[in-house]
Amino acid sequence: MVVAHYGDDGRTGVYGVSGLPEAPNASRLARTAAPVLCPPVLAGDALVVADIAGTVYTFDASTGETRWRVPGENAELWVQDENGEWPDVLTMAVAVWRDRVFVAETEDGTFEYYADLSRKVRIHDLATGELTGTVPGGGYPAVVGDTLLLYGLNSGIRVFGLPDLAPLWHAAGATGRVQTVPAVGPDGSVHVPGGFEIEHVHGGVMRLDPLTGQVTDLDGNPDVDPDEMDDDFDDLDGEYEARDVTRAVHAVVAEGLVWMPVDRGPHPYEGAITGQDPRTGEIRWSHRMLETPAGAVAVADGTVFAAVNRRGGGGRGEPSFAKALTAIDIAGRAVRWTRPLPGTGAGSPVLADGVVYMAVREGRVLALDAASGDVRWEFDLGEPILDKEETGYFDEECAYEEDAQVIVPGDGVLYVRTAAGVMSLR
Repeated sequence: MVVAHYGDDGRTGVYGVSGLPEAPNASRLARTAAPVLCPPVLAGDALVVADIAGTVYTFDASTGETRWRVPGENAELWVQDENGEWPDVLTMAVAVWRDRVFVAETEDGTFEYYADLSRKVRIHDLATGELTGTVPGGGYPAVVGDTLLLYGLNSGIRVFGLPDLAPLWHAAGATGRVQTVPAVGPDGSVHVPGGFEIEHVHGGVMRLDPLTGQVTDLDGNPDVDPDEMDDDFDDLDGEYEARDVTRAVHAVVAEGLVWMPVDRGPHPYEGAITGQDPRTGEIRWSHRMLETPAGAVAVADGTVFAAVNRRGGGGRGEPSFAKALTAIDIAGRAVRWTRPLPGTGAGSPVLADGVVYMAVREGRVLALDAASGDVRWEFDLGEPILDKEETGYFDEECAYEEDAQVIVPGDGVLYVRTAAGVMSLR
């Protein structure tokens, strides 16, 4: 069974496993030739990983031993130069369906479809790594049920049926999409987020009919000229009169709503978390905060969990510099607890069996009681956790590629991507 990114198809961040409620007493590193930015994929007893140098690996999920890698063992280890700079980054994105691994790569910060078929998405056998086929045209891969989605910033979304890869539809107008996994609603509709532009050339959340490709733009904001924005908002019901700008992260479908962190400007930025009607885009729930959200939210048991930047920091397409983790009661729209992080946050929070896990760039993992925010344990990985901003890979195009998931919980184990590979904590 392939474990979905962020826990389930709704991308709630909640995993139906035990996780690691007690402090780990052992760690093991599955080493890669370069830092890992792509989220690892747990597929049965295999862990599929891609690094920024363009190498794809499958490790034994229990032992960390390498089963296969493409290219092979002669790939050179990537290191920083004397100025602390990384070589030119070749980012990777992988998706897994049954016995297939879909691999896309980019050298310019985008995963685009080209009509001249100059790019391809590779297909490898999960057991052997053998190249078994390609999908022409390129694109960021994501698997939803028995379909393969390929999409890019400007080329729309193409969908293929599995296993035969028959083309189903191409939503050419679905541009400006964040390169991340989509969230799936109870009715099978696919929710794909946009970026951070205040003019909403790119932005908001797009709802796609999985059968026809029909696109519905779920823009919960009024049609307002951004030059005439009113910074006031109604304290009574929490609904904004001004224009919210979505973060460049995945959407979450939970509790009957589509959840997204948003920013408000101009600088210094403030933030909010909103819950939209999954069919109309109407904002049904909102919580304003003086800090901007960092990364995506997680939603579990009537609570929204979010990492937040320092006050006035972040916003729009800027990198995330999370300084705290906060839990917000959905029914009361009130903060239940806030816990400072022991460093700069990396990725988004995930949960398993009543524990919320968050990592920091300095190479530590924090486990908190989801109900109280009390620290269960902290663990020093001994390796930093990088994101695209720290590798020098951050520009206008790359801002539409989400900082990937850092922690993947399993039963009695956590997998954590680092600059040296993927570390398992047990």
